[in-house]
Amino acid sequence: MISNYLKLAWRLLGRKKFFTGISLFGISFTLGILMVILSFLQSELGTQNPMTQKDDYVLVELLKLQRVFYDTITTVDTIVENGFAVYDTTYEYESRGTMMWNSGMNNGIAEDYLTDLETVKSTAIISSAEYDVFVNGVKVTLNTLYGNPGYFEVFDHKLLEGRYIDDDDLKNANKVAVISTKAAEQYFGSTVDVLGQEMLVDGTTFTVIGLYPHKGKIREFISPHMVVPYTLLNESDQPTFYHGSFATIFVKDPNVSIKEVKAEIKERAGMIPLDHPSKPDGYNEVVLTPKTYDEMVAGGIYWDEDPEKSYNIMKWVLFSLLAFFTLLPTLNLINLNVSRIMDRSSEIGVRKAFGAHQGNILSQFVIENILLTVIGGIIGLALALLVINAINSGGALGEAQLALSPKFFIYSFIVTLIFGVLSGILPAYRMSRLQIVNALKQSKI
Repeated sequence: MISNYLKLAWRLLGRKKFFTGISLFGISFTLGILMVILSFLQSELGTQNPMTQKDDYVLVELLKLQRVFYDTITTVDTIVENGFAVYDTTYEYESRGTMMWNSGMNNGIAEDYLTDLETVKSTAIISSAEYDVFVNGVKVTLNTLYGNPGYFEVFDHKLLEGRYIDDDDLKNANKVAVISTKAAEQYFGSTVDVLGQEMLVDGTTFTVIGLYPHKGKIREFISPHMVVPYTLLNESDQPTFYHGSFATIFVKDPNVSIKEVKAEIKERAGMIPLDHPSKPDGYNEVVLTPKTYDEMVAGGIYWDEDPEKSYNIMKWVLFSLLAFFTLLPTLNLINLNVSRIMDRSSEIGVRKAFGAHQGNILSQFVIENILLTVIGGIIGLALALLVINAINSGGALGEAQLALSPKFFIYSFIVTLIFGVLSGILPAYRMSRLQIVNALKQSKI
């Protein structure tokens, strides 16, 4: 029975080429867009290497020196007691503005106050820079990360050969570098036998001690071209005792929650002294705002003082976009299916006259929609692959590389299939209930 339905559906799709083409375009476009969006989200927010611990990240990007100004509001109430006026005065203090200085933190603050948290398993202290070098007359831009050994505990880059930087490298400011395969290809022209070779970057000669696979990301600190000890930076070239060019990334202990880590970081902020001579006058509070990785990304879309609010808004924005790209083509498909089924009312009337019952007719239309969705899904997959390849080869997202996950293709296909089937069920159901006489007269549904 099903094979007969499929054969009939295939012949009918070929006969109604206009409706079939429009329907296929809607389905393939929807599925293609969904897969491209999901591949981007997977690339930037997923937990694949080197971000397998991403859901346990807590980041502190900035240190804020702050002073809140208050106004005293006086309220005087007059009441009468025993024939005498009595004045009751109350005072309220309300904020009328804030003075603040936001910047990256000084590495000394990170070392002295944020490296021994009880709720944290690993801590990365990082600072990023970008340098242009010339190799055989060709300019090569190297994204360089100054970090500590904890960086490779937070981001699990799998070494192809060599070793990571260690505590001795950090303490002694050894001029060593762990580089990515992309840096090796650009600088040396090959990823073979790069250990022990030297790289001249920004006037400093580094010896290569390790090599790891390059993973293209929009945020360079996730997969930089090279990682070197942060003690190679001129640490005296920082504006204040509090501020510098550093950020910290933590991986929480498995036995605690993200909220506990955030609470401990905020508690440590209160321990940072406010009497250092380099502190500008007027500031009376040190504020650290810890964020999860997703909250950090959300802050780039919609910034708010409360990182959780930014994240919730980002979720609703993404949900709305996905719903838009799914529901709009579905509504168009419903309209097309109504027109297509109305055009076949005489055929339905004849089939019912020869004994076809409501279930037969409904099954036929559902199978037609499933077949249409499957074909549209294959076209959508091809379209998504073409778009992803164009984005990757054209560098539209910088070094970020999108990849089509089979898991997300299945999810996208199931969503599209559900909406594709639903878009045909309602008109098919209403047509299957038509009286034979009305169907033969091509009446309205």
